[in-house]
Amino acid sequence: MLAKKLHYNNPISKSNNKPKTTWNIVRTITSNRNTNNNITTMNAKNKFSSNSLKIANAFNSHFLLVAENLLIKNFYGDNTNNHIDPLSYLH
Repeated sequence: MLAKKLHYNNPISKSNNKPKTTWNIVRTITSNRNTNNNITTMNAKNKFSSNSLKIANAFNSHFLLVAENLLIKNFYGDNTNNHIDPLSYLH
């Protein structure tokens, strides 16, 4: 195990793009080549759609809501009854 760690640390430490190098190593180790992750149909708000723009917008809305909820939770703690703009502390 130590030899394998040393073997992979060398290219990572010499790399100009460490995340890319790391993911290339992960793909090599897991033998996980390019996979087809195309989403052709999605149920958003109880409506099925195959429109790629609507699917992308549904994902965008979901992750914006997740980010907003995390920001509120981290800024206000578990007490989210305070409805002040969560970004106001940035000003």
